[in-house]
Amino acid sequence: MRKIIPVLGLALALAACNQTQQDKAQANANEAASEVKENSIEVGREMEANLDKAGQELKEITSDPDVKRAAGEAKDALKEMGSAIKDAADDDKPATTTARSENRVP
Repeated sequence: MRKIIPVLGLALALAACNQTQQDKAQANANEAASEVKENSIEVGREMEANLDKAGQELKEITSDPDVKRAAGEAKDALKEMGSAIKDAADDDKPATTTARSENRVP
């Protein structure tokens, strides 16, 4: 019985020490999680503000008459280039079979 009491006391002391360490670790983890959450919320707010600003600037750019005119000119130029490429491809069709038969040796 005398041996059991010190062992029980030691076990209780170890359990209390472990619980204290566990509580401290849990508190540290909770604090870190809280900081991460707060930082994430702040980053989200900053991103939202920046995206709103970028969206507004893009809207202003796309409604600028000079930009609209330049876009129309670019579209027209691309259409013309496409037509020119198509015409060039049509002009470069392979020679007919008659031209090939003239080169034959009898």
